[in-house]
Amino acid sequence: MIRHTVLIACEGADTAALDAIVDELRTMPSLIPEIVDYTVGRNLGLDGSTADIVVIGDFASVEGYRVYASHAEHIRVINDRIKPVATGINRVQIELD
Repeated sequence: MIRHTVLIACEGADTAALDAIVDELRTMPSLIPEIVDYTVGRNLGLDGSTADIVVIGDFASVEGYRVYASHAEHIRVINDRIKPVATGINRVQIELD
């Protein structure tokens, strides 16, 4: 099992822009069957962290993750919604036991 985690910082972005990112990312499981589990949410800001949005996706295999990463709709959301407002993006993929 592969877990893909993304922290997106969008310093200065308005609520509508952040909500649009979250809403569009939440459509990914209905479009990409390789997604085993998928969580997207806005930071509650309880401890002063610097990320605004988190994405946690689980995939049965590296190949499944690659299908997701290169999917046209996923790329569209990155290019049209995330990149215009993101001030930082951190990604990590780990293998789960």
